[in-house]
Amino acid sequence: MRFSPSLFWKRQAPILAVAVLAGLYGWAVLAATAMGHDGAIGPHFNAPGADWVIFLTAARAFFTHDLSHIYDQAWITHAVNSGFAHWLSAPEPFPLFPYPPVFLLLVLPFAGLPVGWSLAISQLLSFAALAWAVRRLAPEGRGGWSQYLFVIGALMLAPAASNNVLAGQNGFLALALICGGVLLLKDRPLSAGALMGMMIFKPQYFLLLPVALVAAGERRALVAMAVAALGFAAASMLLLGPGLWLDWINVYLHPQHTMAVNGTEWGHMWDESVSACVGLLLGPFGAPAWAAGASQGVAALAAAAAVWRAFRSDLPAEARLAVLLAAALLASPHVSPYDLIFAALAGLVLVLRQGPDVRLLAMALPLMAYLAPLYNPPRVNPAGLLTPLVLAGLIWAAFSVPFRPSPPTVARSAPS
Repeated sequence: MRFSPSLFWKRQAPILAVAVLAGLYGWAVLAATAMGHDGAIGPHFNAPGADWVIFLTAARAFFTHDLSHIYDQAWITHAVNSGFAHWLSAPEPFPLFPYPPVFLLLVLPFAGLPVGWSLAISQLLSFAALAWAVRRLAPEGRGGWSQYLFVIGALMLAPAASNNVLAGQNGFLALALICGGVLLLKDRPLSAGALMGMMIFKPQYFLLLPVALVAAGERRALVAMAVAALGFAAASMLLLGPGLWLDWINVYLHPQHTMAVNGTEWGHMWDESVSACVGLLLGPFGAPAWAAGASQGVAALAAAAAVWRAFRSDLPAEARLAVLLAAALLASPHVSPYDLIFAALAGLVLVLRQGPDVRLLAMALPLMAYLAPLYNPPRVNPAGLLTPLVLAGLIWAAFSVPFRPSPPTVARSAPS
């Protein structure tokens, strides 16, 4: 798949100008927030790493023997707001540690560092992993290197990237694991499966991965994924204790109401999932609460069917990746702005496949995917209600856009 960034700059200048300005805006919001001017540019984010301080609080509880409390919303609220009062511009209203215990294994190495350093190092390492994973989207050689730099630069500039740093979230790492898994699948199935197995720290994006591997007939990768996932879970049980898993499951089976608002419900109010969008659309008309949940179930089934078809077919790896990334967002019951880095990469894959010569209108869908965090959440901006349609459009386009193979290399004749 050959792509000329310089030619793209010349022929798609309006699209690029919008994307670059939007990206710079996102990083300006981060800079203003980091300098103590939260809300001076764009919405309020409290402080850089507003979610990261929750993760650090949970990780530090391991060393203070308070692990049994990390899934107690009242305890985590007090611990976060008292322990990081110097960092936050205001108390966090309804924090919750939502991840399974395996995620703590990824945060524990940073628990002893100051919050600023731990945030910066964790984000840099995660983005480095992503930079490694997307290398296979570009062909070998000089032209491939420029294409690779285009992808890395676009991902770094994406509004979802700055949002991920603002929250101190794990979008880079999740994308690296899925991207690396799909792109390594053909040549190194065991490594691919192991990477995918690590995704159990984010279960809502893990569920479609076995579907992809079964559809592709990749038994070795499927076994490797199971071994990695089970090993990851077993390690967390040995280090943290099995009871923590029961506490995590209980958070979702029996939602807590010790605070004014349950943390899970609070998060869902501001997300971009199908159920959130349908609830906002149908709520004013008196639709029953189950309608939104049912719509999410239908979306998940449709997403699984799309992934099955993509990995069952002879689509190239990058097209399969785009389908899987968009489908994962469509199927998930909870989608946050930083998760939309998945959509940004899916849109970039379409750009690479279409090339620079397509009409300006053909770039509208990738651009909408790239800019998605800026017109979300739908509770604040009605344009966010289009997000599920954008994701469905990415899936359709990944199937429909013809694959442009790399031009053959012509060997030079030796001089006589």
